[in-house]
Amino acid sequence: MQIWLHYAIPFLFIGFFIYRRTKRTIGFQKLSRGRLKFRLTLFSILGLIIFLLGFVHPIHFIGYIIGLAAGIGLGLTAIRHTRFEHRADGWYYRTHLWIEIAVLVLFLSRIVYRLAFITLSADPANMNPADPTQFTKDPVTAGVFFIIVSYYILFFGYLLREEAKLDTAALTADNTSEGSNPQANVDIVK
Repeated sequence: MQIWLHYAIPFLFIGFFIYRRTKRTIGFQKLSRGRLKFRLTLFSILGLIIFLLGFVHPIHFIGYIIGLAAGIGLGLTAIRHTRFEHRADGWYYRTHLWIEIAVLVLFLSRIVYRLAFITLSADPANMNPADPTQFTKDPVTAGVFFIIVSYYILFFGYLLREEAKLDTAALTADNTSEGSNPQANVDIVK
């Protein structure tokens, strides 16, 4: 029983991540430059760490490359279908629902696979959850991780660029339309 106790904290974090990700998938989210910069930095650092750990097993770079390509494809599709809306308290965006669901399903399926692998392995005590090379022991897990990382890096970078454009567009629109209603929603489809 004690073997499973040290897996409790990672599972709580994963559960919290899944809850927040699912909550964000539905509806508009506020466009926040600070939050986007933090997420972009976090995913970049995690991706770099896992990439550098891959030098232990160079064959895993195939999974990394496939994951990067798939993540870029998902990101470009999501970018094409992202919608922005201006409200009284700022800009909001809504991602493409099916792309977000696909990324979430990929993430969840790899967690379920790893749980089944740990449960069915001969000696689960040998698997250390604090060992960062756990992500690089399986090229499929690393590939799925890179799908998620490349998708979010591309998408958050896009949102940061668009946020700067939307702020300048909103300022010029406010200056030119003195008689219009500033509370009206502007729906921009990109």
